[in-house]
Amino acid sequence: MNYEYVDSHIEWIGQYPKHWKIDRIKDKTTNVVGGDWGDDPESDKDGENLVVLRVADLENTYFNYDDLTIRKIKDNSFKSRNITDRCLIIEKSGGGEKQLVGRVGMPKGIDFKAVCSNFMAKIEFDNTVDVPFMNYVFYSLYNNNQNFPFVQQTTGIQNLNVGYYLTTKVLLPPKNEQKFLSEYLDKACEKIDNTIKIKEQQIEKIISNKRAIINEVVQFGITKTKKQNLDFEYLPQIKDGWSFDRFKDVARLRDKKTDEKSEINDYLELEDIEQGTGKLLSVRNTMEVESKTTLFYKGDVLFGKLRPYLEKYHYVQFDGKCTGEILAFEPYKITGEYLKYILGSEWFMEYVNSMSYGAKMPRVNWKTQLAKINLPLPTEDEQKEIVSYLNNIAEKTENLTQVLESQIQTLKEYRKSLIFECVTGKKQIYKGEI
Repeated sequence: MNYEYVDSHIEWIGQYPKHWKIDRIKDKTTNVVGGDWGDDPESDKDGENLVVLRVADLENTYFNYDDLTIRKIKDNSFKSRNITDRCLIIEKSGGGEKQLVGRVGMPKGIDFKAVCSNFMAKIEFDNTVDVPFMNYVFYSLYNNNQNFPFVQQTTGIQNLNVGYYLTTKVLLPPKNEQKFLSEYLDKACEKIDNTIKIKEQQIEKIISNKRAIINEVVQFGITKTKKQNLDFEYLPQIKDGWSFDRFKDVARLRDKKTDEKSEINDYLELEDIEQGTGKLLSVRNTMEVESKTTLFYKGDVLFGKLRPYLEKYHYVQFDGKCTGEILAFEPYKITGEYLKYILGSEWFMEYVNSMSYGAKMPRVNWKTQLAKINLPLPTEDEQKEIVSYLNNIAEKTENLTQVLESQIQTLKEYRKSLIFECVTGKKQIYKGEI
């Protein structure tokens, strides 16, 4: 049959099928938890193994069960956060202007005890609601999560007012159409998400291959040749004929500080450097920086000493300033780009991580740790040859990943468009399409 459409007078919905109804989410719920619950559950040796679902576990339209946080906690302390198959989980708090709140997740098929973190709200449906309806509401909220007017900005954090959230209106098709729609979207989204996952795995493989090549080339050069054994556990072999020297003997640490403020965008924080690639993501000014900053210069190499496992390094092409959590090196017996690749190699990162200290905020120290690491030193001509070769590899990797990331974005936009068309009745689904 062809639908007859009427105006909903709701901006995000527009016209909808005349035989559908409009209802509020709260009219179908029995238990809502969205207040301030205090701190996240901490580990307790006398507690019980429970899964703690976090905002980071939300991935597209489902929970990422491959990397869930499991802690020993006392279940009685967090009963209000217990999760069942009759729940929808909503991202309640987010950081900064770019972090949108309101993402939703549906824990389908949970066969273990789980609670949600205090950055999530929980909506539990009453027993009169069947699975197709829950699925349908989930897709409606998933599609509409950027249209919520109920967000308050407090101290840099966005918080969703869950009470107002429940007044959100959703379209309700007849039960048989709810079933067709939810089953159709389950299968369609699963296909899209599987394709996205394959492309994400392709990106991971491309980046992994690049890292393996860097690791090999900075130790043994471009062409296969004899290797010489060294007495360093972290660097047992390098190319025969190469020399080696301590980090402090091939590069100087920049130690000049300034508290000068400027509107010029020449200042870097750790988050301005992409993890594991050496790529610069952004540059900012120092107008709101309270502490002193470190001066660096064009041709220097930067390395993040805080949480070194994040693998933050960069070869800078301008004079500027950086946070004290970034070390700036002036190369003088080694080319800057070659040093950059050494700092991004697996053997170097593994060794640096093994020596870091501090449980919550691990760091490495220049004088007592990094300065003493021996680095492989080809001739200057061979360093340049290696850099040219690795730059070419990096460019090809970047081009391939950009193509795949563009395809992933297109798939995500198509999924969102498909969900919108289905939950607003603009796409009619029939039993034969499932």
